[in-house]
Amino acid sequence: MRRWLRRLALGALALTIIPLGGCQVALFTISIPDFASKAVDGVWLWRLSPATGVYQREMQFVFGNVIQKGGGESLDYDAQGTDGSSPLSMQAYVTRNPANPDQISVQLIFTRGDQPGYYRASTYNGVGDSPLSSESLPL
Repeated sequence: MRRWLRRLALGALALTIIPLGGCQVALFTISIPDFASKAVDGVWLWRLSPATGVYQREMQFVFGNVIQKGGGESLDYDAQGTDGSSPLSMQAYVTRNPANPDQISVQLIFTRGDQPGYYRASTYNGVGDSPLSSESLPL
């Protein structure tokens, strides 16, 4: 898979903390430069392991359809933790880059444990995974 996603940028971060039985809800924005042309199926969120110093998969976002909604577009997605918990089905508003409509930005919601960590992202499609994003965000 081309390294086209190494430019993958995690955008402005808004962190919302809501206690949910030992979990917190976090919101982050991700920009995907070649969403449609690369048939992106979803995003993996990777957390830096304090024990090993290696990024490990923590949350999978499985994309559904982009649909027209209220004069804009939204993306259906399921957020599934690697812990085997039930997936959460949600929608995100899609923002397209006017200069390149293939580039989208979406805000994704996920739950994490009480301990904050450092995260990176990668996208995936039927061919494989992109490299991890170069940017690491504390969440």
